[in-house]
Amino acid sequence: MNIRTYSFSVLLVALLPFAVCSELDELVKEGQGINPSVQAAKYRMEQMLLKHYELSEFFDPSLFAALGRADTARNLPLQTGYTSLTNNSTELQAGVEVSVEPGAYVSAGAAQRILEDEEGYGDLYQTMFGVKVRIPLLRDRGFKDLSLKKAMAMAEYNAATGAMLGATQSVRHTIELAYISAYENLSSYRIAQEATKRFQNLHNEAIELSKMKVVPDFQTFQTKMDLQVGLEDEENARIKFEESLLVLAKAIGVTRNLALKGNPDEMFAIQKVEDLQEVAKEAAFEARGEYIQCKANLQYARTQVESADEEQNDSLDLNFGITAQGEHETHPFGMEKLVTDRRVGGEVTLVWKRSLDYRGANTRRARYEARIKEVQELLKEIEIGISNEIATARLNYKAAMKRLDLVSQGIEAAKQNLAAEQERFRLGETTSSIVTDAQKNLTTILRRQASAAADLMRARANFNYATGYREDSNTKETKVKE
Repeated sequence: MNIRTYSFSVLLVALLPFAVCSELDELVKEGQGINPSVQAAKYRMEQMLLKHYELSEFFDPSLFAALGRADTARNLPLQTGYTSLTNNSTELQAGVEVSVEPGAYVSAGAAQRILEDEEGYGDLYQTMFGVKVRIPLLRDRGFKDLSLKKAMAMAEYNAATGAMLGATQSVRHTIELAYISAYENLSSYRIAQEATKRFQNLHNEAIELSKMKVVPDFQTFQTKMDLQVGLEDEENARIKFEESLLVLAKAIGVTRNLALKGNPDEMFAIQKVEDLQEVAKEAAFEARGEYIQCKANLQYARTQVESADEEQNDSLDLNFGITAQGEHETHPFGMEKLVTDRRVGGEVTLVWKRSLDYRGANTRRARYEARIKEVQELLKEIEIGISNEIATARLNYKAAMKRLDLVSQGIEAAKQNLAAEQERFRLGETTSSIVTDAQKNLTTILRRQASAAADLMRARANFNYATGYREDSNTKETKVKE
């Protein structure tokens, strides 16, 4: 009997490294393009980018207008919420305010008033145009608040970018592991099919030998039972393979039926397996999405502390402006000097303000500092986790290589033992159960070879993931233009 075995597990070794496997590359590319978790992270990153850009509204001009009448009005300090009108008049005023670099607020406006019971005139029309400038000298100097908001928005964007990278890396890792498992289960299925063929051939041969009175009839009972068990093993292997394809489809983010393209007959030669490369832990940290995200969160918290410090600064504003004013007895927009002795006027004012207590700001600062400590501990946890992943991957990789070497040496011995037992069975010198035991031993060691090869690939996949797929262009940072 010719012993023909599909050492399909060799395919798993031949696929190393992943870069040579176009099928896997296509699946990873598809998954990274359509997987819902990646897409969700992409849209989160887009939100943070738009949040950064929306801060440019700070420089949008604002229009204001007021219409009203004042009678014996008395202004008080710190009154807010409305525009003060000229006393004993009906007034319409409007203007535009805009923020300008490097840190000033400029407003230009006009007002038209009807002064009531003006001495010597009765009602009198008054027109005024003017420009005013406010420059923060302490708090918010140079638009410090805007700079802090931009820094926080940038940190949020960088965190979202890290999360996006982490999601992409996680999806790739999941697809790779699902892909390996699919081929491992396909290997197990093919091995089960070949085992069933051997059981069937042995059963047929036992029937023929019993007819020839070389072996007793009861020798066919064992072969019949082993054949049925083999068929059941084959069916289980088929189901597991189909389930692994469903798992792979889920990892990619599709619902269609997948099919593996690999042909084991073309990949039987075991390729040389190289050791894992040396990668500095610091480089691995910086390549991982969750580490980048955590560092961005740390920067955000530090900027929050800076913002709390800015809150506690006194407010000191320099205000200055120039106005032109005139009157007319009969119609608006006149610029005669009737009650106005000078048409052009100006002002310069320093306005100081400070809080009498900083309970809120101090509490916020303490909360932000606690957040910094929290993120620093999370950063340490990520570093420990990545270091452990790298060490575990190296350990499993070496173990899998050793196992693969040991098992591969035992396959030839299992084949020779089976061939010898089959020949003895034909001569009537042994029983069918001994032959089936030899067949089972061959099947077991072939499956062990497949398992070792799959574990070898899994270890490499885990190592590549742990080190952040540093060969990929995906690890390049995306920066926002100011």
